[in-house]
Amino acid sequence: MSKLNNIKAVKEMIAGNHRTQTKNTVGFDEQTEYVKREVGESWNDDEGNVWEQKKGYKVKLGKLSELRDTMKSFPNCKEGCKSHENPKRNDLKMQAIHGMCFNCVISMEHQLHIDGTYDEYERKKKLENAKAWLKQAELEKDTIKLAMKAKFVNEDGSLENWDGGSWEEMAEKIDNEFQMFRENFIQKLETTGEEIH
Repeated sequence: MSKLNNIKAVKEMIAGNHRTQTKNTVGFDEQTEYVKREVGESWNDDEGNVWEQKKGYKVKLGKLSELRDTMKSFPNCKEGCKSHENPKRNDLKMQAIHGMCFNCVISMEHQLHIDGTYDEYERKKKLENAKAWLKQAELEKDTIKLAMKAKFVNEDGSLENWDGGSWEEMAEKIDNEFQMFRENFIQKLETTGEEIH
């Protein structure tokens, strides 16, 4: 008897009259119609959110969307430059430094050589790099001072104290020597254009 029921069920499904196909369901929300979106299309949903269709997925645009787009842009590239549309590793590196793609940096530096201003440009870049390095070194100096202030507990539970003066004296000595190094480093770099080795 079950074979006959199966055959009957298959015939009803083919005809579209099976109980699973004609069953009425009741819900509380309205059925929304599926809308196929094209890549790049934007729309607002019922809650006021803005969405954009990408290739194979959708993205909710929010407060950080503009920032994300700005970070992907190459604002200093020459007009008509297309090399940053599909950026390579060199393009991304130059974007962080100059705000332009690798090819535009090459062109800009070539023009500086022609104008005779490349040496000044190079000196300024070295000075900017040195100041950024000194900022990082100052953070590391502060970390060292903080580590010196810490007390270390040995395995037997005793506290380890460092000899050689108080923490305040050592911190003052570190600060003074770093300040002297910083001034000499910047002064030598500004006057000669060479780094201290």
